[in-house]
Amino acid sequence: MLMVQLACPRCGFVIEQYGAAQLEADTQKQKRYQYLRKKQTLCPSCLSQTAKLEERRVEVEAGPQAELMAEAEAPPEAVPAGEAVAPTPLCDELERGPWPSHVTELKQTRYHMQMYEEGLRQKRTQWGFGGYTSIPGVASGILMRASARPDIAKGANLVRAFCPSGTFYSTQTFRALCDVADRHGYGILHLHATTCDIEVLGVPKEELRATVDELVAAGLDVGSTGDAYRNCQECIGPLRCEMVLVDSVAMRQAYFTRFLDDVQYPRFPHKIKFKLSGCPNDCTRSQQKGDIAIVGVFRDPPTIDAARLEGWVAGGGDIAHIVRMCPTRAMEWDGRRLAIDADGCVRCMYCINKCPAVRPGGDRGVAVLAGGKMRGKYGPLQPFVIAPFVPAVPPDFTEVFDLCAKITDVYDEHARRKERLGDFIYRTGIDQFCRLVGVPSAPQQMVSPRINPFYHWTPEELQASRKEAD
Repeated sequence: MLMVQLACPRCGFVIEQYGAAQLEADTQKQKRYQYLRKKQTLCPSCLSQTAKLEERRVEVEAGPQAELMAEAEAPPEAVPAGEAVAPTPLCDELERGPWPSHVTELKQTRYHMQMYEEGLRQKRTQWGFGGYTSIPGVASGILMRASARPDIAKGANLVRAFCPSGTFYSTQTFRALCDVADRHGYGILHLHATTCDIEVLGVPKEELRATVDELVAAGLDVGSTGDAYRNCQECIGPLRCEMVLVDSVAMRQAYFTRFLDDVQYPRFPHKIKFKLSGCPNDCTRSQQKGDIAIVGVFRDPPTIDAARLEGWVAGGGDIAHIVRMCPTRAMEWDGRRLAIDADGCVRCMYCINKCPAVRPGGDRGVAVLAGGKMRGKYGPLQPFVIAPFVPAVPPDFTEVFDLCAKITDVYDEHARRKERLGDFIYRTGIDQFCRLVGVPSAPQQMVSPRINPFYHWTPEELQASRKEAD
């Protein structure tokens, strides 16, 4: 089989290769091939910088793998009506071997296996972004995926529903979910995606209304699409975790009680993702993926159970190593007694996770952060701490959600269309954002010191200075 290789001219390392037939038939690969030929490239083998890669055409000896690749590279043939389904050699290859195969399970559903075969053949998904489908009664819309191969399968809709708080299901609810997926979709459920949604895949447009009605009848709300509050993901919190500082499950329930209209009716410049973590371990990755992140914190220093610590050390626990690994050197161990400097401790949870004798302190609440995301105009962004400590008072958590509502009101009023919250804060500056929200800014929020000597006096500051001068 003829292969086209792009290699380093200095050491001969093959950086990328294509089957000649595949390169001739696939326009996307032709574009990438031309791009790599003109691009200045760093060879990962000899680390030399080259302005132009060397092109080679090499005959590869035919073998089982080469035959499989050649078979996959051949353009798919149209299957006449009434005949067998088109062959899927790459999918069949994934079923070989002693291990269970997801392809075997996938073939038992109504999923279009030829679309999966095309994705494996071209090494990219054949489903693209398709926007939203509007149906009466679902203001946020239904997510749609466009098909790159409409000759194989048309676009697919997926219906998102909110999982119960704590992600605990009754068998009745779960059976109802499975029945909906079997009756209207591919027979596949996507459980607890990055936003902790339940997704029913492959629902035809004419069956969307019935799908939504059956999900609502099962006790599940539909939404989490469009420029609205998305589903709120929480950690399992007090249900199973000993590290939890606030009741994250109850807080999620209070979130939906207060913001359900904003979840189901889009009104913001872009989507807003909420994440809740019951402690700084942040198991929900709220600081990475949440436009607004709520993280349980404590203000008192960690507590130490001296008797338990003595037994743990006697059993082989290495407290000296934990002391050495403290990021702010706030711990001291003299061989008999452990001490923690309350002012130096940053409550990072390291010693608490490692030693069962060290537990979180009292005076517990939450920190509210804003602006975290993985994608967007400015790329991935870490969030800013808007309020380092807010009391979390159940059952309504009023003070916490009042601040969240103020953040989103400022975002709704001042942000540009399709501008994420993190991009908006980055554009306006954290000091200006805090001023709009009505919370004091702090030096710890600044990424770096200012690099110019100019100071912009506000009218209030000028009036105050004039009064002092008079």
